[in-house]
Amino acid sequence: MEIDQRILTLIEKRGWKSLNEIQMRSYKPILENKNVLIIAPTGYGKTEAAILPILDMMLDINPEPVAVLYITPLKALINDLTNRIKWWASYLGFRVGRKHGEVPQKEKNMRLKNAPHILITTPEGLEIDLDWASRFRENYKNIRWVIVDEIHELISSKRGAQLSVLLERLKNYTGYDFQRIGISATLSNEDEVLKFLIGSSTRQAEIVKIPSTKNFRLKVLKVKLNNEDSVWTESAKIIKNEIKPPTLIFTDSRFTTERLHEELEKLVEDGVYVHHSSISREIKDDVEKALKENNALAVICTKTLELGIDIGAVKNVILFRPPPSVFSFLQRIGRSGHSINETSEGEVLCIYDTDVLESLALYSLAKKRSIEKLTITPYLDVVAREIVGMTLQNTELDINTAYEIIKKSYVYRKLDYSKFMEIVKYLEFSGLIKIEENKNIIKIGNKFFKIWRFNKDKKNSWVRGFSEFFSFIVSDDTFSVKYNENTIGEIDAMYVYKHLRVGDIIRISGKLWKIQKIEPLKMSIQVQLVNGDSGEIPIWRGDVIPKSDLLPYEISSIIKNNEVIKDGSLILDQEALKTLINITKEYKERNLPLPSDDIMYIEKNGEDEWIYTVLTSEKITNTIAHALLYLAMWKYGLNVYSRASIYGFAIKGPTEDLFKTLLAMPDDKIKEIIIKGITRSPLFLATIKEVQYSFGKIGKISSKEDKLILKEALKQTIRKYFSVSKTLKFLNEVKDGKIKIIDLSEEQQNNLTPLARAVLLQAAVRPWFADIYGKISQVLKGGAFTLKELSEAIGLSEKSLESKLKQMRKPDSKFRVINFIDVDDEKVRWCLADELKNIAESEEFASSFTPINENETYIVTFRPFNSSSSMEFIIKVKDLLDDNIINKKIPFEELEEIRVKDPNDSLFQSISPKFFYVNRKNVKYILLNAITYIQSLKYL
Repeated sequence: MEIDQRILTLIEKRGWKSLNEIQMRSYKPILENKNVLIIAPTGYGKTEAAILPILDMMLDINPEPVAVLYITPLKALINDLTNRIKWWASYLGFRVGRKHGEVPQKEKNMRLKNAPHILITTPEGLEIDLDWASRFRENYKNIRWVIVDEIHELISSKRGAQLSVLLERLKNYTGYDFQRIGISATLSNEDEVLKFLIGSSTRQAEIVKIPSTKNFRLKVLKVKLNNEDSVWTESAKIIKNEIKPPTLIFTDSRFTTERLHEELEKLVEDGVYVHHSSISREIKDDVEKALKENNALAVICTKTLELGIDIGAVKNVILFRPPPSVFSFLQRIGRSGHSINETSEGEVLCIYDTDVLESLALYSLAKKRSIEKLTITPYLDVVAREIVGMTLQNTELDINTAYEIIKKSYVYRKLDYSKFMEIVKYLEFSGLIKIEENKNIIKIGNKFFKIWRFNKDKKNSWVRGFSEFFSFIVSDDTFSVKYNENTIGEIDAMYVYKHLRVGDIIRISGKLWKIQKIEPLKMSIQVQLVNGDSGEIPIWRGDVIPKSDLLPYEISSIIKNNEVIKDGSLILDQEALKTLINITKEYKERNLPLPSDDIMYIEKNGEDEWIYTVLTSEKITNTIAHALLYLAMWKYGLNVYSRASIYGFAIKGPTEDLFKTLLAMPDDKIKEIIIKGITRSPLFLATIKEVQYSFGKIGKISSKEDKLILKEALKQTIRKYFSVSKTLKFLNEVKDGKIKIIDLSEEQQNNLTPLARAVLLQAAVRPWFADIYGKISQVLKGGAFTLKELSEAIGLSEKSLESKLKQMRKPDSKFRVINFIDVDDEKVRWCLADELKNIAESEEFASSFTPINENETYIVTFRPFNSSSSMEFIIKVKDLLDDNIINKKIPFEELEEIRVKDPNDSLFQSISPKFFYVNRKNVKYILLNAITYIQSLKYL
């Protein structure tokens, strides 16, 4: 293998002695025109490993621009990569361009006039160019190489599925099997990632990797808490003492980032910055520059600095609480000692006792290089969006061509034609596309420009900005928190759906607010200022990322072995060590087996909160928790909630052990309960909202018309948050005794085990009905139902449902209802008030409104709406058939109460059917029903 002398000269100019191992090993297969997946840890120069051999080949053939497409998952990486690649390319006479939303217009114009040889963009940038940028798209016909950077960040997401189709669309457009290079951090299923990368390419493929031999040292520090308010103060004090400039401090949410910064600013005069997705590009650039120039003391950041942005040498990394996965742990710790030979140094700051366990498990798994597997998912909303995208690109699109292109993607290799056509037909039904009659040709539909507009209409919540069509990056939907029409803050939408309800107290801007009203359509919460701290919802715990499935089983192993790894590179401070000892000590003092993955404890917190602790997958505990929540809601009403974590699950509300009830069911019944629980989950609601626009659906989802959306949303919700198969397996292991149950529910209830306390730290998930009244109305439409029938159809307890129905019968109700007596079975039935006449005249219920003897007289007592005085009159049954007589006797539009009594038969005088909130047009039918019921008792 020969490296071009011009490249060797630049290596020397760069100050390098030579290429490193990964760069040398990548050079040959890339020069041999193979598709190559390069795998190495952070800081190994993978970018140069990919680009230098390509530049070498470009020197030989002097290609037309755009010759190289460099795709990166993060917009934040583009500027850094542009400068990094430009250093090499410019010396060799090649232009480097960048494409993202924040590029100045002047630079965009230059790119159009003089296309770059190497273009750096994101999957969204490629989507825009293929779908919409007809002028610049012509340059893509010259592409010979595509590099996908940080491929591990894309592969499991919708953006990854999108990219896999885009690469096939690009191949189809160029008519050339371009060379594909992937760059990744350490992987556990590299063969699958390679298949994802190469798609339909027929080139030979090779994986080039070097195992990580990089050392790291970890300190586990435990914050000593007096109360929850001291979290920030005490954490900031420890962080200040651990800062070694420059230090990166990683958190898992923007709220935590800002809150920690606020506290650190009180202790450190200058040099502490924040870096997360919501701050402007200019501020991010300033922060990155301060890091590079060694002018930053510390930067508090989220995932935005986890990936390979060049920020210079980082001395130390502090993790505020353990991250959710081994992969993330390695990426973050690897940011310190960024070069190959340096040792990475880091600290994990633990708030809760179980944070210590998780930190030890992450350290142990990282040492063994046990990393989570990446999964590839064939999302159908991506297929829908790509069909529309190809239609935009081609103006007219052949249906079969579209199918062939999508199916060549590795992600959609198993997509069958019937499912594809189901999507096409739905897109036609929704108006996103139209299909030419008697032809297989698709054109863009009118609905497309109604949803995605160049000027976003803020009045319509369903309208999307035009650029949003090209992206699967989920926008951070937030609820505005308003006090007297002034916005005092924002809360993540998912947090609202899962945890907040009217009456809850939250803390924002250092004050306590009581929630008065939640308006999902307006995405707003109305609050009132309150004093005290009772019932405060801790927003900062928030909707955290689900924890890795590897963690609970590693924690179980650590507890069983009862020892910490002793290799000199792990240090526990005194408080962390004490915490670890105390966790096991509590079980031993009570002569209880140590917690593990094959022991489940049942405990109670008060009279009606049941806690089940076991170390297992969060997807399993979340699935069980939602099944129990459904059972509890159905039996005990809406005032119930559940919790779930890798330490177990809990259910609040029932007075009985509902887990025992669940265990007694057969698998098919358990599965049915699980699905019902999931479909009533706010997680399902959020997924529907995410999916529906790709299919062109705006407004409410119909269970009849929108089955495709509902099925896909359910699949995606289950895949992301739950596991039905693993849960059934877990429950069967409990039934078979493989997982032993130890019941402590009858013991002293304030003496909870450490893992039970850990479960209670999880924010409660409550039943969510965005529009329960609309749901009831939908079920009632066209029929009359008993309370039990409605309860089963809606999944709400009879007690809660009756309360809602009583509200709905009032005159101001949007969906007004009324009840009557079914004479045949003496049960009360409910129907929509506007449909009572049809119900009364229907074949099914006419017998309940047809008196046997029309010559009898009855006393009618009524009270007008908003009146305290009652009136009465006597009426013959046959007079009820004359509307004029009724109107004269009851000259009111609304009655608050009306009842009927038989004055003639002393045996039946005590029977007096009573009805509430009756409109004038329904009085006739209610009186006929009451009299028919009395006569049925007399004569039948």
